[in-house]
Amino acid sequence: MIKRIALLAAAACGISMPRNMLPRRVKREETLPLHRAVAIRGGGDAQDVAARALGYCIGAGSTILFAPIVYTLATQKSADGLSLSTFTLSLCGYSCSAAYNFKKGHAISTYVESVLLAVQCAVISFVCAVLKGIAVERVLLGSIAYVGAALLLLLGSPPPRLLAVLQVWATSLLLVSLIPQLYLNYSRKEPGQYSPVTAGLSVLGNSIRIFTTLTLTKDPLLLLGFALGFSLNATLLGQIMFYT
Repeated sequence: MIKRIALLAAAACGISMPRNMLPRRVKREETLPLHRAVAIRGGGDAQDVAARALGYCIGAGSTILFAPIVYTLATQKSADGLSLSTFTLSLCGYSCSAAYNFKKGHAISTYVESVLLAVQCAVISFVCAVLKGIAVERVLLGSIAYVGAALLLLLGSPPPRLLAVLQVWATSLLLVSLIPQLYLNYSRKEPGQYSPVTAGLSVLGNSIRIFTTLTLTKDPLLLLGFALGFSLNATLLGQIMFYT
């Protein structure tokens, strides 16, 4: 009580208070690092801790998710078997998902792969555009527009309704993103250059994310996105295996 009165008096007089007297910002438990959350709980709920650990494993695994596709592009010097639309839409979808989670204050373990996959999709999109002979001016214009939109989302203060729309966009873009690749494979009656390893890991990753979402955030929009991602990647994997 005395400290509260002192703070009010100092504010009225325009006097700055020592840092140790200022109220501390308390983080929500779900936003704390894994070891901090476990310490607070005295060991923690086993399912919750497992979900957090799996989240970090997904993040680590996502660093090489698109590595087989990058390797194929580097060795074959061709992107004829890949749909550029798939990776540009995926780039936008993963970026929207990462921005949504960041603004909602979710733990980094729940969306770290969205950030890493967005970076990989950006690289693949750029390489595909170059190999397909798209004008450099168009590539630069698209890159500038993407960076500008990303900075606007991260540095701004979007209202809660816009955040919900953002995740709906992310889900929609990621849902639509695989359709061009599915159509390309179907029209050519071959598996194309999309790696079955990438599709298989995506199926596994989305199934794990369904578990971590149900355990940690219980966010229905995220849950819908991962369920749809699981279904589409499973379809793509089945198509690749069928045409192989």
